[in-house]
Amino acid sequence: MPEPDPRDERMWERGWDGHEIAQRRRMARLSLAEKLEWLESAQQLVFQLRRGTNTGGAEPPDPPR
Repeated sequence: MPEPDPRDERMWERGWDGHEIAQRRRMARLSLAEKLEWLESAQQLVFQLRRGTNTGGAEPPDPPR
């Protein structure tokens, strides 16, 4: 049986190093617009976690200055 191709998304990563490399490859394939969308979603999640609530898609508050 041939070895699985490491570029195959269906392959399970082994350990943290395997996960980190696979995640970097996935992120590298995203367009700039997709990366910005991902970053905005991550920022919204951080705001929700800080408040300890789920806003159901409502806009997060402005970050502290």
